[in-house]
Amino acid sequence: MYADDPADVARRFAADGATWLHLVDLDAAFGDGDNRDVIRAVISGSPASVQVGGGLRSVDAVDDVLTAGAARAVVGTEAITDESFAPQVVAGHGDRVVVALDVDGDSVRIRGWIEDAGPLGDLLPRLEDAGVSRFLVTSVSRDGTLEGPDLPLYARLTATTPRPVLASGGVRHADDLRALMDTGVEGAVVGRALYEGTLSLAEALEATA
Repeated sequence: MYADDPADVARRFAADGATWLHLVDLDAAFGDGDNRDVIRAVISGSPASVQVGGGLRSVDAVDDVLTAGAARAVVGTEAITDESFAPQVVAGHGDRVVVALDVDGDSVRIRGWIEDAGPLGDLLPRLEDAGVSRFLVTSVSRDGTLEGPDLPLYARLTATTPRPVLASGGVRHADDLRALMDTGVEGAVVGRALYEGTLSLAEALEATA
């Protein structure tokens, strides 16, 4: 735990120049309640665009978070396990829907990484055919480690899919962001590095300018 007021953290990030915030409702993701009021407070209290994920497993849940003002909704497990889900939410919201793929080796993990959903190479074409316009790809082995991103994974992905890819997992320093840019990803999620102080937001913004 780094802070007890997410809305205040969001305001400070925005004041320091962040134009996008990535927000995950961990309670909803693990089926242990939700933080809808907190999400609304973050969205309404910050001028930055907010991308929200975690537990969005129904069309109504996606509708609700986008109606609340989120710029994008991130869906994962349901888009992978229910072939009708991604086409429905994409039809309703277009490029405001992002599909999260948590990758371990060549496999995609779901339900909090406890289940194997199959090879990444099999899932990507189906999701592309469903109209998904953007992927958020987390390297499971690097997430939260501050050990550097899985550059080969992102280089392989950007060569495989024409859709924009957002990278997540392992970023520690500004050089990690520069290396990710060289792989062709559209952007990167940075979390722990900012809270631990190994990377400042100013350094991140300068590195990706």
